[in-house]
Amino acid sequence: MEYELIIDGEIHKVSVEPKDGKYIIDLGKKRIEAFCEIIDPNSFLLVIDEKTYPFYMAFHEKKIHLSVGGEKFVIQEAESKKEKRFEREGVDIEGKKAICAPMPGKILKILVEEGEKVRKNQSLAIVEAMKMEHEIRASIEGFVKKINFKEDDLVDTEEPILELEVKD
Repeated sequence: MEYELIIDGEIHKVSVEPKDGKYIIDLGKKRIEAFCEIIDPNSFLLVIDEKTYPFYMAFHEKKIHLSVGGEKFVIQEAESKKEKRFEREGVDIEGKKAICAPMPGKILKILVEEGEKVRKNQSLAIVEAMKMEHEIRASIEGFVKKINFKEDDLVDTEEPILELEVKD
């Protein structure tokens, strides 16, 4: 997947591709092969060239705040590449909420059906990423508007697994 990102005020083109349990990260001038171990939804361990780096991530005001090996970065998607997408947190103006995977992976199980009423924090799907299972939960109370994938499909972080509609 290719991205055009603003990192600390500068535009960078970055490509990230999963391969054999690792990620190939192309930074234009540099290509990195990394393994990522998930500690919790915001904490990871990156292994690059047999060195381990703690990696922390937080989302605030459409920006990603990263701390990697003690260095801090602020990242946002460059406006020129933005498509109309759901925000990672929040509901769009039509009352819909996209539910995405925390990282690229494979959908192991869809736990709901279209039209089903769901409560906040209810389990919606199980995604396998980096050889770990991640439970995807509802961030709002509402109804399952649309399911975009089926079990065994591969999914990226930008692709909504399903869409919820706010309960009136």
